[in-house]
Amino acid sequence: MLSKRNMRIGIFIEELEKLENWECRIIDWIRKNEKIELYVIIQNGLCSGSNVKSELHQSRQLNFPKRNLGELILNTQLAIERKFFFKKINTVNKKSILDFLNTCTIIKVQGNDENRFNCFTVDDLNKIKEYKLDVLLHTGVHKIDTEIGKIAKHGIWSLLHSKNYTDRSGCMGLVELLDKVPAIEVVLHRNKEGSVDHVIDKAFFSPHWSLIKTKDEILEGSVSLLLKNLRILSEGNYVGGKVQENSISLSTVLNLNDVLKYSISFYLAITEKIFKGLNSKLFGANYQRWNLFLGKGDFLNTELSQLKPARPPKDEFWADPFLFHHENKCHVFFETYCYKTKKGKLSCGSIQKGEITNIVDILDLDYHLSYPFIFEEEGEIYLMPETLDNKRLEIYKCLHFPTKWELFTTAFDGEMVADASFYNDKEGQKWLFVNKKEIKNLPLNSELFIYKVDSVKLNTLVPHSQNPVIIDSRIGRNGGAIFNYGDEIFRPSQRNEGSVYGRALNINRIKELTINSYVEENSLIIEPDFHKGLISMHHLHQIDDLFVFDAAFKK
Repeated sequence: MLSKRNMRIGIFIEELEKLENWECRIIDWIRKNEKIELYVIIQNGLCSGSNVKSELHQSRQLNFPKRNLGELILNTQLAIERKFFFKKINTVNKKSILDFLNTCTIIKVQGNDENRFNCFTVDDLNKIKEYKLDVLLHTGVHKIDTEIGKIAKHGIWSLLHSKNYTDRSGCMGLVELLDKVPAIEVVLHRNKEGSVDHVIDKAFFSPHWSLIKTKDEILEGSVSLLLKNLRILSEGNYVGGKVQENSISLSTVLNLNDVLKYSISFYLAITEKIFKGLNSKLFGANYQRWNLFLGKGDFLNTELSQLKPARPPKDEFWADPFLFHHENKCHVFFETYCYKTKKGKLSCGSIQKGEITNIVDILDLDYHLSYPFIFEEEGEIYLMPETLDNKRLEIYKCLHFPTKWELFTTAFDGEMVADASFYNDKEGQKWLFVNKKEIKNLPLNSELFIYKVDSVKLNTLVPHSQNPVIIDSRIGRNGGAIFNYGDEIFRPSQRNEGSVYGRALNINRIKELTINSYVEENSLIIEPDFHKGLISMHHLHQIDDLFVFDAAFKK
């Protein structure tokens, strides 16, 4: 356990002027945290005032020899992607970060080459030791002399943005894109004992079809992994980690063929997107058109191929369905997305003889709506839709079922939240499961947060001590209401992999839920292979002996 004094942090920074946005976000969080103090900056003297090239400045490019044709092509390709397709993320005032860092103590150390800090003098080590640091953070790419990890109480912490743990100077994400891996692993790594490495925590992110976008999302997304564990440690909870297992390293020295293969795949993807856009505009073609499927009995024991979709009109898709019983009738609430307005609204239909009838629009606002989580509490009916575009969570109270609603309460003002669901456990405690993201440029598929709440009024929200409890695009995003099956509890979630949104549906068994612990395991993955033409499915709701889910056809 940590003492009551503030946690002391040291950071290895190779070049202050070349800090990237994700690094600035880490520093900004540290300076604003009342329980953490940045005590010292350790800077590579070789990078300061010398002609040594900074690999960080090169945005972690490949280890090609100088003037290699492959390096030239890749650098040109990345520059094109940055200039014309994906602008650089900039969410933190870098000048304010530099002003803050210039007020901090800076110790410059020398390495005997440009590839690592490996020559700490006794004086350097003694200077650093005087600060009695709890953690040393390393965000750069040059390797660190692991002996210095013994100086900090909890060692050196590094984010490894690649499956290759031993060499982080390669172009992250490129090998994974070429190999078409479904998710890219990021490891929060700790070295304390000099030669023994530990894995503190892991996160997984879906690769984008663009390398520059993939890198942005990996770097920015990994910030949450580091900050979560720093917060846990600062609150007095031990962060240990398992001894790092041997893994197959991925080569970071790629040949010209690899670079050309990626470049060709990028322009093929661009061409395909242009073609689909024109085809959709001219002929109304839709390439991920969501439909609803109704069924009787238990979803987990149903032959899905026997179900027929409830198809929406040609200019719409239907998704995110929820079932609700009212006055001896069953209704389905869902998102209706209009291709012309490019905005979602909420609709409701009655279920009669296995079909959705009498469909009416129930909530249509100036911003996009989806995920109409509907529930009853103390005789009142409430609706908690996704209102991400309005940057808050909103709950509506029913005045006249099902068409008239009024705003009842809000929470998370100014935050980007989505797909919120309540769960009432056997002890009568109320939990809120919600997905969040820190910055606009990130996808909303990875981070799951849990809060213990007082009531539907949301006057009190107690955050789970492990928030975000999940950072994993494969399982993180909610895919419908939590349900009981037998004596067990299950959480449906989206399986977002590669560049396909909602590619499949997970059924995850909740093994433990307390304010300090959350454990779930994946029990089943339902692939969209039960009907010809399906490419994705991402939402399920089951009540009693009825269930509804959505799935998208490629048109």
